[in-house]
Amino acid sequence: MKKYLLDPVKLTKEMTAIKSYSFMERQEEEISEYVLKFFEAHEIKTWRTEIEPGRDNVFAVLEGEERETSPSLLLTGHLDTVPAYDFEKAFEPWEDEEYIYGRGTCDMKGPLASMMCAMAELKHSGMKLKGDLIFCGVADEEEAGIGTRSLIETGPEATYSVIGEPTDMKIALGHKGLEWIDVIFHGKKVHGGDQDNGINAIMMAGRFLHKLEHEYLPKLKERSHPILGRATLNIGTITGGDQPSTVADYCKIRLDRRCLTSETIEQVYAELQELVDQLHEEDPKFQAEIRDVFEGTTLPHIPFCTEESSPLVKAAEAAVAATGVEPVLTNFPAWSDAGFMAAGTKSQCIVMGPGELSVAHSIHERISKKELYRAAEIYKAMAKELCRTM
Repeated sequence: MKKYLLDPVKLTKEMTAIKSYSFMERQEEEISEYVLKFFEAHEIKTWRTEIEPGRDNVFAVLEGEERETSPSLLLTGHLDTVPAYDFEKAFEPWEDEEYIYGRGTCDMKGPLASMMCAMAELKHSGMKLKGDLIFCGVADEEEAGIGTRSLIETGPEATYSVIGEPTDMKIALGHKGLEWIDVIFHGKKVHGGDQDNGINAIMMAGRFLHKLEHEYLPKLKERSHPILGRATLNIGTITGGDQPSTVADYCKIRLDRRCLTSETIEQVYAELQELVDQLHEEDPKFQAEIRDVFEGTTLPHIPFCTEESSPLVKAAEAAVAATGVEPVLTNFPAWSDAGFMAAGTKSQCIVMGPGELSVAHSIHERISKKELYRAAEIYKAMAKELCRTM
């Protein structure tokens, strides 16, 4: 195997062993300290910002020689992971000939390791860049996104951004917007033997679901985007009622709505409200309200898609091709911080990192060692192209 100045496999194993999972105390404190010390050891300008106690973003930058007038590139990803759940020894990473296993290996400490190695290798190569090459490890992607909110508010803002979620190093030009929506139905509680004098909220929810299935979902199937695919709505959960002998006065369904760049967030809610209004007009006893689950807690989950002609996309294609692999343009099927970045800054964004999204959050989470090395080479090549080496 080719000799590398730095080893992203070693970094991935060390960072995976550092717990930074959702809801633990001072969640990103230790992992951000590790990243900070890594860059300090390689004499790269680095700093941390504390968003909340123990909730840190960590930055590094290779400053360009003509930084005021040249394009810049941000390599970014999240420091946090989901909990182990039923993944045994999730924070005791192990490896075989092909993979490293453990919680956070692909989502996304492995991609961060490749980005960190790419920056350090460029530093030690002596190569000069015209524009800045920036790294940011953000807090809290798995929950409310406070890390990326802070990054957007404080900067630095780059011309181009790569968010290193696992895509098998395919170039994800964008992803759909995401709304979690509660539809809450109100009824009148009475004994089940006196149900004629009650209003069953669960039955009201059934009417709404019937209307969704037969009137609204067929319309969504007609909406599509050449990269992002179809608009979707999923009925995720339903809760309601007290016990079988009581008419339910309350029912709640929670929806997952994925929207396209041709749709607006306001439109998403207006269309659902129209269904509620129609049902109320048909039967004044029908009462329901629609709520945004994320309201007031995070930035809007806006869809985005970067043009194929973007210099960022062209640089990614060339860098991937240089490793002997045919570049693939695709969409990212989940949500990522790229949506916040694209909506909240002028930076052009793609999602691209080593690892398989299908094993993230699972008891099978792993990342290819070979892909970690290849990712570092690709990130380096992109930086040379986009930050215009001297």
